[in-house]
Amino acid sequence: MSFMDRFAAGLETLGRKANQALDEGKLRMELLRARRRLDHAARALGYITYRQSRGEPAPQAEVESLTRRMAEAEEETARLEAEIAALKGRASTPAGPSTPGPQASGGPAAPGPQASGGPAAGEAASPPS
Repeated sequence: MSFMDRFAAGLETLGRKANQALDEGKLRMELLRARRRLDHAARALGYITYRQSRGEPAPQAEVESLTRRMAEAEEETARLEAEIAALKGRASTPAGPSTPGPQASGGPAAPGPQASGGPAAGEAASPPS
């Protein structure tokens, strides 16, 4: 493979990754908006509940509307999270022909984060004593 072919392939890969990053960014913005809608509806429902506990009658139509908006926002949040996960799954898949890894060839499995002696994902490393 000539230098120009490798360069063109590298540019193509870079372009694909940039597009995936943009797509993921758009989905994350939509997810943020859906979560914000859910939060606003939950807050409004909480205010109604508070006023109801103080003796005011609860406007049933508004309660039903808010619970419906919350359910819709939850569904949209779940859908967007699944789309982001699918997009990330595609991004981590190599673009070229697949080569069998150690599992497919019968070799030993690569050690996970626990086997390396380091902290597990999400854990902070403790300072040495």
